[in-house]
Amino acid sequence: MDAGNTIAAASSAVAIVVVLVAAASSLAAAEAAVPAVYVLGDSLADVGNNNHLLTLLKADFPHNGIDYPGGKATGRFSNGKNFPDFL
Repeated sequence: MDAGNTIAAASSAVAIVVVLVAAASSLAAAEAAVPAVYVLGDSLADVGNNNHLLTLLKADFPHNGIDYPGGKATGRFSNGKNFPDFL
């Protein structure tokens, strides 16, 4: 490899690192700027929350909520988190 190719490869690597650092810092800034996300409607996003409602059908079975801290049922018809919980 001659000196020209070595310099070109090194400058490309530096450029990639600079772009990745800039993208990561802007992503971190974006995360701090959004205090909450409201997700309305969709059945893929809403698994219910009925522990505090007077109803015959409850979501308080042991397997619902096993992925949450404490492993207790939370009133949701899900064994864990859905995609809006990760946003």
